[in-house]
Formats: sequence, C-alpha cells, structure tokens
Amino acid sequence: MLASNHLGGLKQPKQGAKGGPQTVVCHICGREFGSKSIAIHEPQCLEKWKVENSKLPKGQRRPLPKKPDGGISREEMNDLAWENAKAQLIPCENCGRRFASDRLPVHQRSCKPKGGAGGGGSTGGAGAFGGGQSKAPVFKKPPSMVCYICGREFGTKSIAIHEPQCLEKWKAENSKLPKGQRRPMPKKPDGGISREEMNDLAWENAKAQLIPCENCGRRFASDRLPVHQRSCKPKGGAGGGGSTGGAGAFGGGQSKAPVFKKPPSMVCYICGREFGTKSIAIHEPQCLEKWKVQNDKLPKGQRRPEPNKPEVRSIGATGKYDVDAMNEAAYQSAMSNLVPCPNCGRTFNPDRLTVHQRSCKPKVPKEDA
Repeated sequence: MLASNHLGGLKQPKQGAKGGPQTVVCHICGREFGSKSIAIHEPQCLEKWKVENSKLPKGQRRPLPKKPDGGISREEMNDLAWENAKAQLIPCENCGRRFASDRLPVHQRSCKPKGGAGGGGSTGGAGAFGGGQSKAPVFKKPPSMVCYICGREFGTKSIAIHEPQCLEKWKAENSKLPKGQRRPMPKKPDGGISREEMNDLAWENAKAQLIPCENCGRRFASDRLPVHQRSCKPKGGAGGGGSTGGAGAFGGGQSKAPVFKKPPSMVCYICGREFGTKSIAIHEPQCLEKWKVQNDKLPKGQRRPEPNKPEVRSIGATGKYDVDAMNEAAYQSAMSNLVPCPNCGRTFNPDRLTVHQRSCKPKVPKEDA
C-alpha cells in the first residue's frame, strides 16, 4: 500500500492508526509501505538511489544510506527512517532549497544562478551600451502561504485546496481527544495585511493548536500525542508493580513512586532547536548548509563567522558528559548567530531579517523646533 508522501513536498508520513494496517517508512525515499511490501521495495529503491547518485557531480554525491538498527519500536524506527531519507536531499546551488536527486535537475531548469548567466537584452540597458554597470536579475523564491491549522507551507494556489482538507482532518482528530484537551476551532487570519504578516499569524495559530502532554508537558499535534504517550508514562507511576513494593507493600512503609525522566535532548548550536540524541547528528550538517546559504545572502557587514560547535567536556573520572552544560553552550552559540536589525536593533535569524526589514523602516530624526 503506497501513500502519496513524497520528499519533494517535505511531508512526513502519517503513522498508521491503531488497529489499522501497519506501515513502514523506507529509509531511502521516505515513502510508506506495508510491512511485507517494504522488503520488496527497499532493494529496488537502493538500486535506483545508486544510479541517481552516480549521475550527480562528485561534490553533491551522498554516502550510502544506512538502515536504522532494530531493537526499537515501529514508531521510533519510522522516525529514524524519515530523518535518514531527509538527509539524502541535495541543496540547489542557486537557491539553497533541498530536493531528491532525481528532482533536482527538474528544479534547476527554472532556477537560475543569481549572477544571471547569459542575461539577455532585457537587462542590458545602459550597462550594455552606455558603459554603465548592468544589474544582475534577482530570482525570488516562489511565494508560499502557511496553513493556519498545521503550520506547513504551500503554494499560493495549493493552499486553497489544502486548508479545507486540513480542517476536516483537524476536526476528526480533535473529536477523538478527551473533552479537557479539545481545542476551539482554529480561525484564519483576517485579510488586509501583507503576506509575511499573514504567514506569521498563521504560524502562531498553528502553534496554538499543539496539545501539552499531561505527563511531561511537551506539546504535540493532536495526531502525534497518542503516539508519544505510549512511551511517556505518568510521573506517579500508575500500577507500580512488585519491583517498587519493598517495605511499603508488606511492612507498612511508604513506597516511592518510580521517577520517569524526559528523554534526553540536544540543542543545535546553529539554530537553537532541540533534537533527540540520534537525530541531532542528522540535523546539524543540514542546518549548517542552510546557515551558509542564508549567510551568503546578507550584506557583507552583516555576515557572521561560521559557528563553532562547543567543546565536549567530561565530568571527573566517570567520563559522563555534562549534557546541561553542552546544551547551554550550544544555545548561547545559536543566539550569537542572530543578526541585529540596523533600524530597530532587534535580533533575527538571517533568513527572517529580510522579511522583518520589509516593514521596519529607519527612524526619521525629529527636526529641532
């Protein structure tokens, strides 16, 4: 059973519902297959990957994708397979967006270098004939709209098709939740504002739909919360069995409830976001490539030196890492990558600064009376 979840759209496969057909994510292409079909598909997919990878320039070729190790749940296996599949995406040298190897040549037919190679007569003007300097044409990323329900980006035409379907899915998922966790119907931002402001409001609306886990407090989309709660148990340790009985169970003493710790996470030293201890190794190289592309687009005076990963230091003779200290250092490193706006002084990620500056104008000094 194939789902239409292709990496070109960066859509994460939806996990099979409880009691429904169980699906497995291919660690090469990121698509979903039945538990029997996956064994047929993966060898064929790997062969196709090798052929496509061999056609790429040497600097863009990827190492052979590795299948996640066993010994973990199906959901965790699928999450790791999805991260592995995303790691196979190749950045376009012109705009920095990432594509599957067989889709990159298709994209590059319309995505031209910023230098305007072969820029024809339309940009010649005085530079071509009057001795002046011609301006290179500016190639903009196609405009996109953020869905106010799920927070994903879509084209300006696709969003009108997606939003009604997304709202129906939201209603179905919301009705399955306990009454105390159900959310009011999400509201679409009103018109009369710029596209950037509309997208910012839509993103905030989408984040407001996330539901906190009653056990650990982390927030999830309604369809992901049940998956998370299968492994996140209440801190009170409901039904604490014989292993915690001891004197409390038989000698009249008070038994201690087991303590369930939040899974360890690591902070990316580039963007400051949190990832699992396995996912961070996949994310950081991709994040650094994105940072380089965005940093190159900034004026020379605003460009930042390449961020350095904080040193890992052990504690005493145990050799254990101080994760909290590492995360704090990584977070401070990420904060130092923010670029200040020359008009108002607020700091932003490089890719958000240009959006902010469209509405933040220089302050006009007041004239003396």
